[in-house]
Amino acid sequence: MFGDLRYRLIDLARGTDSVGLLASLRRWQYESPQALAERSAQALAQYFAELRREVPMFADVARFQDLPVLDKQFINKHREALMNRHYKGKPVRKKTGGSTGEPLVYYTGALSQSYLWAGLFLAWEAAGYRLGDRVAFLAGSSLFGTGYKQRIYYQLLNVTVMSAFDLSAAQMSTYADALKTQGFSLLYGYASAIHRLARHALDGGGTLKTRLRAVVCTAEMLTPQMRADIEAAFGVPCYSQYGCNDAGVSAFECEHRNGFHLLSTRSHSEVLEGGRLISTDMSNRAMFMPRYDTGDLVRMSGRICPCGRGLPLIDEVVGRQNDMVSDPQGASVHSEFFTHMFREDPRIQSFQIVFDATALVINVHGAALTASEQQALAAPYLERIRASLRFPEMRFEFNQPYLIQANGKHRFVLRRPKC
Repeated sequence: MFGDLRYRLIDLARGTDSVGLLASLRRWQYESPQALAERSAQALAQYFAELRREVPMFADVARFQDLPVLDKQFINKHREALMNRHYKGKPVRKKTGGSTGEPLVYYTGALSQSYLWAGLFLAWEAAGYRLGDRVAFLAGSSLFGTGYKQRIYYQLLNVTVMSAFDLSAAQMSTYADALKTQGFSLLYGYASAIHRLARHALDGGGTLKTRLRAVVCTAEMLTPQMRADIEAAFGVPCYSQYGCNDAGVSAFECEHRNGFHLLSTRSHSEVLEGGRLISTDMSNRAMFMPRYDTGDLVRMSGRICPCGRGLPLIDEVVGRQNDMVSDPQGASVHSEFFTHMFREDPRIQSFQIVFDATALVINVHGAALTASEQQALAAPYLERIRASLRFPEMRFEFNQPYLIQANGKHRFVLRRPKC
């Protein structure tokens, strides 16, 4: 009851209803696929009718599927034309980090903000969370804000923020001590940051004895090796969550951890050729962004999960469209090329690929190796990579600091910025 009250106070301050929506989502998630599809179809019809009425450039489009696929550049250029002038409420300004190229500035409304938090709570509940439980955030600017209002919200949420911008050995020891002593029920944050904390504990010769019920990773790819390390370090199940809030996408692993349940009552999703995920946030009536290209590649499933949820199931989030390595001759491979190549090698715990027109550098993290052991590890992989890509220089590095984005995220593949 106290946890419920905390969140109702936040809803009151924000003008949202995440608690009420969460109660609905708890029921809806177990409806049949047919009932959920009908619920989504009705929401899409209402959205499309309002879109045609409020956005003149789409007034003459007869069918939703005839709308163009929108990208960040189009939305930034036509932002004013996409705003809903009759929206009753205060639009909330949002900005993406620009990790896929051009940053996106857009606006969202109360229902979409309610879905943001209700979807997050639903994902946490699948991992054993209860409203009011103490949560640790290990992340950067894409997951938490700054300022006095945010600090008040986090206090009401019972959330403690641990910054992913400082993951020195000393700071990770401080985080580990807090997790052991401060009674957190859930650890939530960037997959790479949580993995680094897990490796810090394992490399120190032990595990972290905490009161955690689960770890939930988001914002980045969670590889099988990363999940195994995290579970070994914390002694609890590790879950993955997938979201793209600008597109209204919110999906989570249930207790079976075999795919992501997509909240189809919020977003209308389409998967185009090559696995491109196109999504419409039907809950955002402050600004219309229909058929928005998320930049993500997914593989949908026709399976029904044994958990009984009727929500559509994403088998795999493959990565982002720009998670491609392209050599000077135009040959390309996706980051999954490296993930699959390295995933069975116990010597490699994580990696990052950094490239430009002159060089491809593979920075792998793992146990300390001698020079001869490093050479023995790298040689067969370089031979395999050279069969697909050609760079003037190609080399391995070992346990060098990763290049981190401005928001604290770690990307598996980075094109080296031009100086």
